[in-house]
Amino acid sequence: MPLLSLISDRRPNRSFGQSIYSSKLKIIALSTKQSLLYVRMRYTLGMDVCSRQSLPNYIDALNHLLSVCLPLTPVKRDLMSALGLTLANDVMADRDQPPFDRSAMDGFAMSASDIQPGCQLSITGMVAAGASPEHYQTPVEQGCAYRIATGAPLPVGADVVIPIELAKVSQTEPATVSFEIDTVEPWKNIHRQGVDAHAGDKVIPAGTVLRPHHIAIAAAVGQVQLDVVPKPRVTLLTTGDEVRPPQTPTDQLQPQQIRNSNGPLVVALLSNLGVADVTHIHLPDEPEPTLDAAQNALQTSDLVLSVGGVSVGQRDHLPATWEKLGVTKLIHGVAIKPGKPVFAAHQDQCIIVGLPGNPVSVLASFHLFVWPVICQLTQQAQPHWQEVVLDRPAKAHPTRDQFRLVRLSDQNASIIGWQGSGDLMHTASADGFAWLPVGALGCETGQKVRFLPLVQ
Repeated sequence: MPLLSLISDRRPNRSFGQSIYSSKLKIIALSTKQSLLYVRMRYTLGMDVCSRQSLPNYIDALNHLLSVCLPLTPVKRDLMSALGLTLANDVMADRDQPPFDRSAMDGFAMSASDIQPGCQLSITGMVAAGASPEHYQTPVEQGCAYRIATGAPLPVGADVVIPIELAKVSQTEPATVSFEIDTVEPWKNIHRQGVDAHAGDKVIPAGTVLRPHHIAIAAAVGQVQLDVVPKPRVTLLTTGDEVRPPQTPTDQLQPQQIRNSNGPLVVALLSNLGVADVTHIHLPDEPEPTLDAAQNALQTSDLVLSVGGVSVGQRDHLPATWEKLGVTKLIHGVAIKPGKPVFAAHQDQCIIVGLPGNPVSVLASFHLFVWPVICQLTQQAQPHWQEVVLDRPAKAHPTRDQFRLVRLSDQNASIIGWQGSGDLMHTASADGFAWLPVGALGCETGQKVRFLPLVQ
């Protein structure tokens, strides 16, 4: 009898976050000489989500997560507190900018028609920046000039400023001034009123991420309280009985214990994204403390991040905890490497993202999921993927997209050798993640791939 294979696969319709039921029956008949029938039956009933054959790909999982991330409610902040936040409402000019014709140079103000070859003009006045009206509202008479400072209002009757570098002042009294030019166009070296913006013009549009120059513009138009989208309040839950504080002396560490590097990693990444309101709690592998901390986090946070405890081990309590608290599960397991067990859910507007426990998985899944979530919550641009060229071949994974750390030299990416997702040390020289697409074929030398720089 020739080799015979019969495969039955039964799966109901499902959405993200639902458990999968599958039943597979494989019957393989071996050679007739042995007259042996080997029957293997395998049933999978809601087992480890990360062992399933059909996990969502990265793009589908991310889009599903972002679809429930609503922008945070705007708040009022003073100028310095608004720095780095997204502007919720337009900033308008309250008056013309500049509000008057002002000198762009230190020099002399006069009528352009008075500039003639060999002319000598009498110096009859002076206008300083911030001068009172009587100094610039007194007209400049024909054949006369006023000394003027940069930023000073142009006096009545003047339509040009000649820089002091082109002027020669007499040593006699009354003083006169001559110039190293024979003619000049009107309005030379004058910053005209309203040329930058008119009263009522939009000077900073809503949606702008406020940088120092935006703060200066807001100050110039008198907007010292701005409506902005705040950064999220974050609770970070790290887990693991084997995890000790980073300051634990070496001689106090048991061989099976490790220091908490994931907590500082996530807090530092959040800090680089401008998120300062972070509560970090380390949990023992016990259900009661986990439940209490998770419940409080949902009540006090916009974003809850957990590290570790997202798989199906007997001491991985977070999935059961979230189920008890009635959150809406979005994803649990994604076809990526590293970071496959990543978890996401929400309750009302609070977003929950569970990161795997290995440090490289934490780093990868933070960049792939948490960073985009924060951008969505704060109405900022999504992380920008670039294009780089591989400097050597790379093996593809048959069922998962890989996100490998690389070093860059110009636009050439060199994949850094690693010992798996627990190898924190190999991240030291990394510049970002290269996206190696799933498939039977690997990536060749010179192939272009997508690249995401590390959070700076």
